[in-house]
Amino acid sequence: MFQTLIPLRLIQSDYSTLVVGLIQSCYYAGYILGAVINRRLIDRIGQHRTFVAFSAAASILALAFGAAHSPWTLGFIRLLTGVAFMGLYTSIESWLNGTVENNKRGQVFGLYAALGYLAIGSGQFLLNVGVDSATQQFSIAAALFAAAVMPVTLMEGWPVKVRDDNLDRVPRQAWRESLRDMTTATPLAVPGCILAGFIYSSFYSMMPVYLERTGFSNHDLATFMGVALIGALLPQFPMGRLSDRIDRRRLVYWTAVISAALSIVLICFDMLEVTWCAMLAYVAVTFTQYGLVVSHVQDRTEAHLRVAVSVMLLVLFSLGGMTGPTLASTMMTLVGPRGLFVFNAISCTLLALSARHALLLAARNAVASS
Repeated sequence: MFQTLIPLRLIQSDYSTLVVGLIQSCYYAGYILGAVINRRLIDRIGQHRTFVAFSAAASILALAFGAAHSPWTLGFIRLLTGVAFMGLYTSIESWLNGTVENNKRGQVFGLYAALGYLAIGSGQFLLNVGVDSATQQFSIAAALFAAAVMPVTLMEGWPVKVRDDNLDRVPRQAWRESLRDMTTATPLAVPGCILAGFIYSSFYSMMPVYLERTGFSNHDLATFMGVALIGALLPQFPMGRLSDRIDRRRLVYWTAVISAALSIVLICFDMLEVTWCAMLAYVAVTFTQYGLVVSHVQDRTEAHLRVAVSVMLLVLFSLGGMTGPTLASTMMTLVGPRGLFVFNAISCTLLALSARHALLLAARNAVASS
């Protein structure tokens, strides 16, 4: 609810599409900043206290966003929101990493991802509550952040600091070595993560803007976003199983080609039925790409570099996420609301070309070694 409510609030305040994109980009800048801060914080005070602290911070920031008016202030609040959300996710995921056995890790994290998409999708329908007052809607979001503290403080077991090897500090030299080794072993890693950041962030940040600019009511917008994001969880498990049998780079290539084709359909046809069908198909296909890229990279990463590479992939994705809304909003300013799909088509085409390049390099290396 909160993530979609923010661009709607900015539009209602008559900010330009470009300003909306710039403010939204601050969120992913906060994500990167949070990645630096949160590891040390969890190491010092534990997962449960970190979660409580950032839930309280998110609640305060939700109220602050409803009260602020200056674009500079809103951008700063959005930056802090990224730090807070990264803290929430890191505390939960590091707790799971530290308590789940290896033979159950895939099942637990698959369920965690599915619950996340279900929550994000169903939360969109709360946009229909308190529509007469933006302040009231931000108050609902703040109340939900505060409510998230209750199970953490009332349930037994979590108020124990859990060791997570993923939070161990990595020697400074390993970052440079891991980047070089990762780029050599998996040429798709850097462009794949950055372009996935472009694609994902442009949907979350600018899709509500497109829908509002093209005449969707708040009710229709909430329904569309909710159905799309709930639908995103459906292909996750089947695509994961398929990627265990087929070269993940090939799947990245074909999903990117299909996503680019659907984006072109959305550019060419301005009909409600086409928008619904093509966009739902686009989300279902596109939201598997980052997982495919990460899995492909981890397949070819040495065990002692997994931690550094995992963090690096997240930073690359966040860099793409930080840049994506700004570029998408610029395109929308130049060519109109459907500029979002022009940006998506370009990003997906570049991703397809990157995957194809990685496949060709692999084929050449195989021939040379034989």
